[in-house]
Amino acid sequence: MSDSSSHHLLVVAAHPDDETFGCGGTIALERANGNPVTVCCLTGTVARHRELEAACETLGAKVIALKAKDMTLTISDVTKTLIPIIHEKRPEVIISHSAEDYHPDHRIVHEAVLRAAEWAGHSTQYKSKAWRPKRLLFMEINNLLSMPTVLVDISDYIELKTDAIYEYASQMKKTEEYYLFFNLQKGRLRGLQAGTEYAEAFQEILMPIHGPFYSPTPTVKTIFS
Repeated sequence: MSDSSSHHLLVVAAHPDDETFGCGGTIALERANGNPVTVCCLTGTVARHRELEAACETLGAKVIALKAKDMTLTISDVTKTLIPIIHEKRPEVIISHSAEDYHPDHRIVHEAVLRAAEWAGHSTQYKSKAWRPKRLLFMEINNLLSMPTVLVDISDYIELKTDAIYEYASQMKKTEEYYLFFNLQKGRLRGLQAGTEYAEAFQEILMPIHGPFYSPTPTVKTIFS
């Protein structure tokens, strides 16, 4: 599929499988719409990265696979890692982890994405490279969001999401396919709320504006734009 649109989606995941469990249907949907999708995974072994590549190939996403170890991530390091990726990919939307997630790595990545998304847009510091995403969406993986603000209809892409989940054979075996069943039930629950068969839920957080320092500018001419 060609990347005919400039509406780039960047998914920032702490671990291989987070991207598929949290927003696999949305990734497949946006690829079907012609929008390029990049998954940046911050941790993983060689074996886990093979599963990540296979899952993302199923969904149609490109992969940036980094090699930090689980439970070693820091907000500072992840922020420094993400800023040049944001400058290169120039995503309009970033999807990442919720602050409500139980996993310490996920909460660290959440905070780092907030920082990186804002600071990457500072034109005073980064000049022509500066880029500020339009939307930040935070996904649910093993913890349900208490108050989602965005529901995405993935009914047409649940089979692709299921196929991608099966690419994580190590996790499926370890949990006796719990992740598959959980994600299907989660999708049905969110679909019920959305008035569809299957959906994925996100919480949107708006970035602050501290001055005329951002590129592109977040200032609007009308509140309906």
